Amino acid sequence: MDDHVISTNKIPRLLGHENYIKWKVLFEAAVNYNDTELWASIKYGPYVPSDAPNANQVLERQMKRRDDKALSMLKLGLSWEILTSVNHHTNAKAMYDAVVEMFKGNVELRDIKKDILKQQLDCFKFKEGERLKFVLQWFIAIVNEIRTTDLQISNFELNKKLLSSMTGEWYTASKFIKEKVNFPNFNLDDVISFLQAAEHEIIKNNIIKEERPSFWYPML
Repeated sequence: MDDHVISTNKIPRLLGHENYIKWKVLFEAAVNYNDTELWASIKYGPYVPSDAPNANQVLERQMKRRDDKALSMLKLGLSWEILTSVNHHTNAKAMYDAVVEMFKGNVELRDIKKDILKQQLDCFKFKEGERLKFVLQWFIAIVNEIRTTDLQISNFELNKKLLSSMTGEWYTASKFIKEKVNFPNFNLDDVISFLQAAEHEIIKNNIIKEERPSFWYPML
């Protein structure tokens, strides 16, 4: 099979805000896999016919076909509702930029969202007796939202924040994790795995609540 034949059932489909980030990453990967120059048409701009008298007509036609193909692939990657909102754009870059703007919002709104998320992360804290799974749901939700923005917070900072937010009953487990030699290289999943492994012993020695934490906040 020709590597440049695009299978329409393998193009990720943008359905809405809930899958925008995943779609953006996978769509770029799908385009690049088929033809890196297709992605160049989307990212850097549409084909512009040359007005030079000695222009290479074969090359011109190839560039035009590539730009048309990139536009078609983008259309196939959008739900009908989204496509109807951007279908007036006649080249791939203009349509892609419109989709990105639609889901990322304007600069002011993005800055407000980052401020709110930073505040939520700063205010994050365990409460005595809360079940780990409920508190982690909140923390992971904040982190996932942060990762949809350009707010730069390293894994090391997130890990330190999580462990410093633990209550006294988690002191030994937190200290054990932070003192591991490779702790600076841990990702968040590593820290969560250690905490989950330690929870059984903590439950034996403490009365742990089963209900959702009282400080549960809906995300943006």
